[in-house]
Amino acid sequence: MAVGAGLVLGWTWAYESGFLKSWLDSTSMSTFLLLVLIGLPLALVSSLVLAGPVLWIFGVRPVWPIILLGPVLLGLGLYLEVHEPVLGWFSNRHHAEALLAAVAYGLVGLLTFKRS
Repeated sequence: MAVGAGLVLGWTWAYESGFLKSWLDSTSMSTFLLLVLIGLPLALVSSLVLAGPVLWIFGVRPVWPIILLGPVLLGLGLYLEVHEPVLGWFSNRHHAEALLAAVAYGLVGLLTFKRS
C-alpha cells in the first residue's frame, strides 16, 4: 500500500515542484501529444521498475501481479472517480489519489498473496 501511495505522491511532487509543471504549461499541442504517447508509458514503466525491487526487498511475493495490476486498478478507480467522496478529508486532490493508490496496490497484493 505504501509503495502505491509513494509512487503517486512522488509523481505529484515532481509535477508540483515547478520544473515539470512549467515545462508542461509551456508546451505546444504536438509536444503534449508526444509526451502523452511516449512520456506517459515511460513514466509507467519507470514506476514499475521502482516498485518491483522495493516490494521484493520487503518480502512481498509474488511482485509481478502487484506492479502490473496495481496501476490498472488505480487507473480504473481514477476513471470511475471512486476517490471523489473523500476529497473533503484531504488538503488537496493528490492526497486522495494517493489513498486510492494505496487501496489499489493493497487490494491487488491481498488478492494475489501466496500463503506458504
